[in-house]
Amino acid sequence: MAFDGFFCVAVANELNAWAGAKVEKVHQSAPSCMYLCLYREGKRANLILSVAASRPLLAITEEDIAKPKDPTPFCMLFRKHLQNGRLTSVSCVPHERIVKFSFACADELGFLREKTLYAEMMGKYSNLILVNEDGRIVGATSTADLTASVRQVMPGMPYELPAPQEKFDALTVTESDFFALLAVNRELTFDRFLVSKFFAFSPAVAREISFTASGNTETFISELNFTRAWECFSSVIARIRENDYLPSAVYNGEKGVEYAYIPLTQYSGMTVKPYQSFSRLLLSYFASKEETVNIRSYAADILKTVNNHLAREEKKMGLQKKELQDCDKRETLRKNGDLLMANLYRLKSGMTSVVVNDYETGEDLEIAMDGRLTPVQNAQNYYKKYAKMKRAAEALSEQLLLTEGKIHHLESILDAVARASELTDLEEIRRELVETGFLKSHAVANPKKKKQGLSKPLTYTTTDGMTVRVGRNNLQNDALTASAEKKDLWFHIKKFHGSHVILVTNGVEPTDRDYTEAAMLAAFHSEKKGSSNVEVDYTRVKFLRKPAGSAPGFVTYETYYSAVVDAVDPFAKGE
Repeated sequence: MAFDGFFCVAVANELNAWAGAKVEKVHQSAPSCMYLCLYREGKRANLILSVAASRPLLAITEEDIAKPKDPTPFCMLFRKHLQNGRLTSVSCVPHERIVKFSFACADELGFLREKTLYAEMMGKYSNLILVNEDGRIVGATSTADLTASVRQVMPGMPYELPAPQEKFDALTVTESDFFALLAVNRELTFDRFLVSKFFAFSPAVAREISFTASGNTETFISELNFTRAWECFSSVIARIRENDYLPSAVYNGEKGVEYAYIPLTQYSGMTVKPYQSFSRLLLSYFASKEETVNIRSYAADILKTVNNHLAREEKKMGLQKKELQDCDKRETLRKNGDLLMANLYRLKSGMTSVVVNDYETGEDLEIAMDGRLTPVQNAQNYYKKYAKMKRAAEALSEQLLLTEGKIHHLESILDAVARASELTDLEEIRRELVETGFLKSHAVANPKKKKQGLSKPLTYTTTDGMTVRVGRNNLQNDALTASAEKKDLWFHIKKFHGSHVILVTNGVEPTDRDYTEAAMLAAFHSEKKGSSNVEVDYTRVKFLRKPAGSAPGFVTYETYYSAVVDAVDPFAKGE
């Protein structure tokens, strides 16, 4: 984990520049993330305190932040104790990954009381703990009761630091002591030695020191030049003593790999980006990661909803097909009625069955009768059952079509979720679920508020200069097709779920290459992405029909052509 003890020291030193600021407001955006709105000397900023394992973040930003409308009980607790107080200092607990925020806050009688907020940056054990001046816990994002084996964290209990580790202080170790430790740990790699024997080192920084000293991140101490190792080790320690940090992060393309308070040169072929402050480093590094996490989390919620409805509809379809199959027996009921009417002269009241000759097969057939009814009434009873089953079969056929339509629609949503790359895409899919009744709509404060517009479709330009637009989801597919000109060309993968693709012609006949590239985009933005020899239908927009009441993204067409292409991006490099 890059957020090691020395990183906490560096961050605390930077945030301490805001000591004396007033806490104007407190917000909570997630269970493990708090925002303190600070004001000092005419400037306002937001102190972000996130202890989520996937997003450890202590930073100051002057940019606006999203503020939830309804505060949680935990947020209200923080407001009660910290709001209108002053941040007096920010420091790091020695040898620990804990940043300590001290506040001076007025109590109910106006007397100043000391409050302490501990941000414990410990991976999955991270926590935000608010403590009173008497050292007792007021509240915490994660609590552990008396059943916890190591450390209890509960409101009302005294705050205790984690159990101390048996390690050495890197800031005070001497050269001779360092050499002595190396000599008795020759079986370890140098990076492992630094992490296991000294406080506050992360594996990333330990590997960097090893790489600087030997050119390898996993050099064994037995192969190490002790003098060179001390030089590289002490140069990092000197930076920490002098607060001479160089915040930097490593990126593989746009994906964040690692970050630290010194440049990390161990990652060959990747980009090392320097930052002016740790706040900018963390906010930039976790911006893309946070969006990815949010997309996955948001998508998981949508997928759960869609899959539940899909399982329900598939079960319903199975029952409907069984009932429809049972209705196929209705012809036997009608024939029984016909045979009873044809043999009335042989029948008498009180009979419970009769054997007649089946005029279709020529074989004898036994027909059950109700002895309480007359022969004519028995025949009419069979006709009534036949008529009832016939009506049921017609209704079931209609319901089956509706169920199949819902399943097709839900499967298209699953495809759209799988291809979603932004939160706006998922928000529009959620909106579609609300509009189609698969998800309940939450009440809004202002019912007259205008409906939010859709995001823009993907736009491409063909090699020959024509514009191609691609829908991201069903709502956007409908809007894209509805706004297209009648002479524009519409493309869609055949018999599978995918995006609507519009080739804008402006009244000009496209080239063969335009047709091919538009068809490839339709195949690429579908559930058959990456496949070869995929069939794509295309037609003029004027031939499309949107049935009344049909699901979003559903259209019909009779006049069309088909093309066979590979489902790859025609404009991707190397294609």
